Amino acid sequence: MSQTLYLKYRPQKISELDLIAVREMLEKVLKGKSLPHAWLFSGPRGTGKTSAARILAKEVNGNDKKLNLEIETGTCTDVIEIDAASNRGIDEIRELRDRIKLAPMRAKYKVYIVDEVHMLTTEAANALLKTLEEPPAHAIFVLCTTDPEKLPETVVSRCTRVQFKRPSLEEITDKLKIIVKKEEFKIKPDELEEIAKAARGSFRDAIKILEQVVLADRPTKEVLGMLETADPAEFIKILRDEDTKKALEFINKMIEEGISQRSFIERCVEELREQLLVLSAKGQVLSDVLSLIEGLERAYERSKTSAVAQLPLEIFVIEQSGLRAKGQVLSEPKKENLAPSTQPLAPIKHGSGKGKYKLEDMQTKWADVLKAVRPYNHSVEALLRSTKPVGYDGDALLLEVFYKFHKDKLESEKCRQIVEIAVGEVFGTDPARLTLQLGQRQVQPKEDDLVAAAAEIFKVEAV
Repeated sequence: MSQTLYLKYRPQKISELDLIAVREMLEKVLKGKSLPHAWLFSGPRGTGKTSAARILAKEVNGNDKKLNLEIETGTCTDVIEIDAASNRGIDEIRELRDRIKLAPMRAKYKVYIVDEVHMLTTEAANALLKTLEEPPAHAIFVLCTTDPEKLPETVVSRCTRVQFKRPSLEEITDKLKIIVKKEEFKIKPDELEEIAKAARGSFRDAIKILEQVVLADRPTKEVLGMLETADPAEFIKILRDEDTKKALEFINKMIEEGISQRSFIERCVEELREQLLVLSAKGQVLSDVLSLIEGLERAYERSKTSAVAQLPLEIFVIEQSGLRAKGQVLSEPKKENLAPSTQPLAPIKHGSGKGKYKLEDMQTKWADVLKAVRPYNHSVEALLRSTKPVGYDGDALLLEVFYKFHKDKLESEKCRQIVEIAVGEVFGTDPARLTLQLGQRQVQPKEDDLVAAAAEIFKVEAV
């Protein structure tokens, strides 16, 4: 399978939505004479809230195939997804309110999808309320939440509410039957029911379990039993205990049992995300959560091309271990010049600020650039925090990136355009022209020596 089943069979239009009640309500409201400017999608995780929000963004913007494709792939700058768990303060919402006034670049409506909206602070929720009360004609909000009771009633009352109830076993089984038929998998109906039960009311989990069953090529009950033993929470605890040997044994046992490494990583990231949301709600930050997520994301990318199935996850474990070994130090790849910036999604004029500013100006206002990026996409802001501006003349911006994973993400057209627009807004010029280069990270004295650590763990001699 070249693409995970969950992404491959993600609904792309209203008629494909898995929850019948949601499908019927959206069809009814969209056929009405007036279009609601604010929606509230509430329900348990894995029930399709974000997928439905993207579908809604396509529906309100007509039948432009190119635009629809951009929305599906997350490259449309007029559809802005915001994670309220990371952007929960009043400053972020005020910035969002200021940007809402700007007309869409290409679409008819700017659609703001705010995930986990209940995580906003009281002040931020009140600021959002003012925007919902007097929205510009070109803006539509889709607020998504797993905990609507935490939202102020005043915010809820301004929205057209769509309830995503936990799907029935029949609805989950029907979804699995569609996938099995199209993929021509040989799985019996009673096995699909077992998978549906194991998913505990989540379409997403059901599809991932189905994928595990197919990849393992073993009886379904046996695979379901193995999935219970390959517990992401247990693996994360082992990592925090810095028991490297036990973590590596966990991985080897999992691979021997035929459990997909990529699916397991997805479950680990989902587990860490749940921890992050809980901690954020309490006003706490667990320092290792972001580090673990980032490391798992790198392992996920490496697993696509690794010659040894478990190696990316083993490297991740070694990177996260508490070992402090002496010896040879592995350095990051040497600097390399990259090709000029690719053409953005929509025609953008450059050059109005050329020669007006210097690198020192960018360094002074770099924090402002990060804040300007945040309302467009908090993930891009997070990536930029691991970069350093090394060149700027009011038009061309050169960023030094220290991880290839980060560079690859920032080179995507969507990320590049967001950065270019944000720089232009901060400096009052046309959008910047972004170029990236892979730099050499300075190795700290206490940083793990991966070669020596691996040698100690695997009892081999580093050369």
